[in-house]
Amino acid sequence: MTLQQLEYVNALDAYRHFVTAAEKCFVTQPTITIQVKKLEDEIGFLIFDKSKFPLKPTSLGEMFILKAKMILKEARELKNMVNIELNSIEGEFRLAVLPTISSYLIPLISGPFSKKYPNTRLMIEEMESDQIIRSLHNKEIDIGLLVTPLNDAHLREIKLYNEPFVFYGQPGFIDKDKNKISVDEIEGLTNLWLLEKGHCFRNQVLNICGHTNTNGNIQFQSGSIEALKKMVDNYGGFTLVPEMAISTNDNGHVLHFQKPKPVREVSLVVQQTFSKEVLLDALRQEILDKTPKEFEKNQRFIKINWR
Repeated sequence: MTLQQLEYVNALDAYRHFVTAAEKCFVTQPTITIQVKKLEDEIGFLIFDKSKFPLKPTSLGEMFILKAKMILKEARELKNMVNIELNSIEGEFRLAVLPTISSYLIPLISGPFSKKYPNTRLMIEEMESDQIIRSLHNKEIDIGLLVTPLNDAHLREIKLYNEPFVFYGQPGFIDKDKNKISVDEIEGLTNLWLLEKGHCFRNQVLNICGHTNTNGNIQFQSGSIEALKKMVDNYGGFTLVPEMAISTNDNGHVLHFQKPKPVREVSLVVQQTFSKEVLLDALRQEILDKTPKEFEKNQRFIKINWR
């Protein structure tokens, strides 16, 4: 027994004519005849007295049709409920964000997002990549905002942008007449300040620079990019930072990379079964509205893996 067969029975009860009922259901007359006959064979009695013209339900058929209409009504209500749920952005959702993204992006999007969607509550927490991935698998969070690709068959990535890395050093650390630097030039430099172990951004920087921290008698590793910038300002050396970490106060400290630039791919990540597409679209649009347009247009770049 199928809902489609019940729809055919409902149409026959409404129009009491096979050809008319078939037209209203957008099928051929043999189709509706065969399917109703299959249903009658399954339940063991005739639903319609076909000797009558127009068709007339049998006594058992009348009871069957009444119940069929109730089932079809419930099915339509269920479908409507699912459609409303899928297209609703209301409710509470858990979002985990990398610290090296969160500090510079979340303050920009949180105000506008809350005004546009006052009935949506985002519970935002900073986590490292491994923790975000584990929490997604365990359904402890709904969405992750992190560096991709992850190459995880159970997770779906919605790419947002490619954010360039930027060289940050004391004025004079590099030739003052330079306005750009190549990846090859920094491979031989020492006095590199790094985030502490556990941060994927640390691994990405090491993938670019090819060496570890060698800062004389001062060894300092922080969980904060801003702290590393202050160490550069006051002690010397250099570090690499994401472009969104650069402000107008950093003039004289910053060199952009020559093309192809090293970049990190930033994406929203969810489980494959996550169905709130409307929420993902809203977050994606809000984020892209607050990030430089050239991030989306980066054509010549070196993508740095998150590990």
